[in-house]
Amino acid sequence: MILVFDVGNTNIEIGIFHKEFGNEKVVATARRFTRREESFDELAFFILRFLEINKVKTDSIEKIVFSSVVPQLNFCFHNLAAKYFPKSKIIEVSSSINLGINNKYKNPGEVGADRLVNAAYVFYKYKCNSIIVDMGTATTFCAILQNGDYLGGVIMPGIYTSSQALFQKAAKLQSVDICKQEKIMGNSTAEAIESGIYFSNLYAIEGIIKGIKKELKIDECFIVGTGGYASLFADDLFDVFDNELAMKALKYIADIN
Repeated sequence: MILVFDVGNTNIEIGIFHKEFGNEKVVATARRFTRREESFDELAFFILRFLEINKVKTDSIEKIVFSSVVPQLNFCFHNLAAKYFPKSKIIEVSSSINLGINNKYKNPGEVGADRLVNAAYVFYKYKCNSIIVDMGTATTFCAILQNGDYLGGVIMPGIYTSSQALFQKAAKLQSVDICKQEKIMGNSTAEAIESGIYFSNLYAIEGIIKGIKKELKIDECFIVGTGGYASLFADDLFDVFDNELAMKALKYIADIN
């Protein structure tokens, strides 16, 4: 079995896969809020309980792969592997492992592990000029060419992050739900805010995708959407929406390392 972790700024997602090469079907997943001050024992309890619920024995885990954008927690995963999975191979996603792509970033070590792993999988899966839009705490855009060159991209505030900044700074504006909108004009303050949040992100993402294609001088480009809020824009912006992209990508990294 393969155990994978996607450690994001907002959530930690855990997944279990069978070990067969190319098997992308996740056996089980779970998610919890990311807490930077979380202790090793708390994290270990969550993971071991998850395995117990899904009737997976620790000695059946052959590889552990984790991608993290929270460096404070990295040692927990290494310690966890050493204590509870001593026979398992542990792989931390970074620019120094085999990703199957060519990292063309000015400083390759700067690229977030989440961006690298998604780019590696999308290149493996589609083998064409692609842009990955990952809508989490930040909304990131990653461009990868059909020859496997990872070129970097764009990072902008996430839809939830930017909306919370608005509510914190504007005392008279109340928090609203973030949801898909059908019309731009709102005839109440709440509707106007909902519209502003949705359409500002829609047109920003649309414009950035257009700008990346123009800058790279490519007409045809496959657009992949993923992340917590990407489903809101799936019909309008993306060729494919895959909310399990990170899990599948980590399994792919296990396959090739």
